[in-house]
Amino acid sequence: MIKNDNIRKILTTDVLSVHVNQKLSDVNKIFRENMIHHVPVLKGKKPIGIISTNDIFKLMFNIEIQEDDRMLDAIMDHHFSIKDAMSKDLVTLPITSTIKDITKILQFSTIHSVIITNEAGELEGIVTSTDLIKHLHDNIN
Repeated sequence: MIKNDNIRKILTTDVLSVHVNQKLSDVNKIFRENMIHHVPVLKGKKPIGIISTNDIFKLMFNIEIQEDDRMLDAIMDHHFSIKDAMSKDLVTLPITSTIKDITKILQFSTIHSVIITNEAGELEGIVTSTDLIKHLHDNIN
């Protein structure tokens, strides 16, 4: 059954991530260039937070945003850090988890991605609600 499948079946392992000391404009550039919405924030190899497009929007809401991306990047970097924007209440699951485990988390919360870690607590990958929906769609008879 699908629900007992290991999370590895839907795990994205080539995860783009940022280090906590990088600039917020680096995150914005990753979002723009790769058309993604979530990026794990690492300290060394361990995830300490996650940042999403919504997190950046929340920070920028009260600042007059210019159309020019360079202006937006300069404003972000001058006023904010990744730590300011990232969600610190990180939701993680071990690599041994099942699809049922991640379904429970995504179903009963407002988050759309879960960080997957190895036994050492280091980043293994990410699973998003889109990954889960695609997997379910691909396995419906």
